[in-house]
Amino acid sequence: MAATATAAQELPTAESYDVNFDRNTKRTRTDRMLSSLNMGGNTVEVDNTQLMYHDLTDRYLVVRPGQTVTPLFGYSGAWMQGYVYIDLDRNGRFDVAQPGEHGELGEGNELMCFAGMTLGAGLYNSEGEELGNLSAVQPPQFTIPEDLEPGYYMMRWKVDWDKCDPAGRVDEKNSIINNGGAIADVLLLVTAEPVVGAYQLVFADEFNQADGSLPDETKWDVSVRRKSVWNRWISDSPEVAFIEGGHLVCRAIPNPDTQTDNVPMLTGAIETRDRFAFTYGKVEVRLRTEPYSGNFPAAWMMPQPPCETWPNSGEVDIFEAIDAQNTSYHTIHSHWSYDLGQKNNPKSSFTKSVNVGQWHVYGLEWTSDRLVFSVDGAAVGTYTRSSDENALAQGQWPFTHPFYLILNQSVGNGSWAKAADTSHTYETRFDYVRVYQLAMTDGIESIDNEQELKMDNAWTTPDGRKVVNGKWLNGNYYDLSGRRVTNRPTLPKGIYLRDGRKVIVR
Repeated sequence: MAATATAAQELPTAESYDVNFDRNTKRTRTDRMLSSLNMGGNTVEVDNTQLMYHDLTDRYLVVRPGQTVTPLFGYSGAWMQGYVYIDLDRNGRFDVAQPGEHGELGEGNELMCFAGMTLGAGLYNSEGEELGNLSAVQPPQFTIPEDLEPGYYMMRWKVDWDKCDPAGRVDEKNSIINNGGAIADVLLLVTAEPVVGAYQLVFADEFNQADGSLPDETKWDVSVRRKSVWNRWISDSPEVAFIEGGHLVCRAIPNPDTQTDNVPMLTGAIETRDRFAFTYGKVEVRLRTEPYSGNFPAAWMMPQPPCETWPNSGEVDIFEAIDAQNTSYHTIHSHWSYDLGQKNNPKSSFTKSVNVGQWHVYGLEWTSDRLVFSVDGAAVGTYTRSSDENALAQGQWPFTHPFYLILNQSVGNGSWAKAADTSHTYETRFDYVRVYQLAMTDGIESIDNEQELKMDNAWTTPDGRKVVNGKWLNGNYYDLSGRRVTNRPTLPKGIYLRDGRKVIVR
């Protein structure tokens, strides 16, 4: 860690980087607010959302050279664009050149990505995608330069209108202040090895295919029609699951041909079964739905076959909504909770009051002993693995094998969600799905328990900086399933994961 500590000491402070307004300026709009930064599954929360500028350099995000990352702005409001900068040469400024006419970012440009801008050939983002308008805040992914040396770098996140100036647009026509934008500076730690506890993206779909196209067939299949409420009217019609405006659109529509298919509605549902499944990790799904009587959309997970029959093998509902309720539901099902009625031993279902008609990120963090549900990065409930062997023997924790993902727009039948209005078109839009897992490496080193842990009791880095999410540097050890096992002064003998390496405690 000495090399990275030295790099941090040599890094210019946040005050060295220009901002085109007073750093204490408060935002003037109530409908637009920057609340967090997220990259690689790690989130940095904004401390004072009333301000226009945010110095968050007491925290940092972690990447590797050559890693492709997707920045995510926690931002309420539309018709703005997100921009991300890195001071690659650490000279105390962001050296930015105007992108090419199709959004090209030349070598050495410290503007790393942007959601959209007016350029010579029209409206483009940094991936060269032509846009119909400038309403998208979230920028495309970008790749950390392969030759970037390990160490700390200044990283700037900006929400602004149609301007690549890292200090913010302040001309008479448009002002970052009047428009409700924001600027946030955070440190970026570039490390040559994966870091244990730092999440790495293992599956993603941003749904950025051409309008009218079907979901990526290398990742998704249409779910099968069966007799359950959610799947009783599933169809492979391109009218109920398609790409539009960078979103997956799932619909439930009145059936236009009941002579051929004798059901009143057709509903859209896709899944990654037999294409992608995982055990332990973090899932994020950004979506919005249209509240209406009979509405019943979901983002959820089921066990990849071969497995036991439902509910013995488990079910995890990352998000559900019903009817016109502004409530999100987050639930697990198992033999223990469902058949045996142990829904509160421990609590197995959680709710959150939220405007489901607006965009939100619904998340799940799954480890070997807990399932943590979240909305916009804030935990709303945790289901934990029992320590009672009798409960485990009766199926309290079936979440030990791979699960796959399902996204769907269904309708109710009166059993929970109200009966569907079969003349109405229901719609849910999914902006993206991302799955992360903890990094691991195969290197093994032997440590002396007492000596090592005396040094590692601190929960900060050697140079005194805070750790993002508090999960991955000194004082944090994980078992081989990725579960944090202790923060005590000593550890039992065994093999653990620490700082991207397997460690033998003697």
